[in-house]
Amino acid sequence: MKKILLILLLLFLIPLSACGKVKYEFKDGVMYEDGKEASGTFEFKLNGFKAKGTFVNGLADGLLEVYYPDGNIKTKTLFSNAVHLKDEVYYRNGKLMVTHLKDKRIDIFYDDGQLVMSFNLQTGKSSSYHENGNPLFVITRTKSTLYNENNEALFEVKNGESINIGTTLKELEDGTFEILKDNKIIAKTDAKGETLTYLYSSGEKLMTFSSVSGDTEIFFKNGQTFFKVNGVNSRFYYKDGKLLYESNNGEWKFFDRDGKEIMSNFEEIRDIKKID
Repeated sequence: MKKILLILLLLFLIPLSACGKVKYEFKDGVMYEDGKEASGTFEFKLNGFKAKGTFVNGLADGLLEVYYPDGNIKTKTLFSNAVHLKDEVYYRNGKLMVTHLKDKRIDIFYDDGQLVMSFNLQTGKSSSYHENGNPLFVITRTKSTLYNENNEALFEVKNGESINIGTTLKELEDGTFEILKDNKIIAKTDAKGETLTYLYSSGEKLMTFSSVSGDTEIFFKNGQTFFKVNGVNSRFYYKDGKLLYESNNGEWKFFDRDGKEIMSNFEEIRDIKKID
């Protein structure tokens, strides 16, 4: 008789427990608990990585952390009422990869701590850097300047017009041209003037530009590509030639040296549970 009562009790409790299970869902930037806007601290999977964040009335509010499989920090994002205030992205070795301060600036670093590029969101000024830390390409809203590794300007353009920086043009026997500054070759161009190649002070290729396609490619001294842009696609590379960052028609991704995606603007949240 006791066994029969126990079985009946279990059969009664199972549907109750099933009905009592809370359903969590993240949709259109809002966290829901049984269809209502949720508040509390939650753990979940963000693009396959373990994450933890606080939500108030369904909106992210406070610190959201994402972790690598070994438990090290992958990203930290500070929210206030679902508004991004600050982002920090980390390499697997713990070094900073990206910092982003809302409406102020973005900085991108290599995994050895070297600054790759910076962008001032208030002034519109962007700067990329040589391996020795000197500026490489500086672009403002009105002016663009390319530098060699010794901080010497190779060209300047202001309001769409080329600025005279003391260069001269020398035609060679084969119809190609050399651009000289202070009697040193700083660039070369083909006979048709379609491909322009700027040089490091020691003669290595620094940048190529095609006036036909509009494609631009910047190189490290070792010949590996540092930056490439063609049409709506742009890429930054590590010093060994591996892809660091890619932007394609508004979609962007960051990668580590192993080719694994660290961060993108596509977010998938699943396996949600409330912990506080």
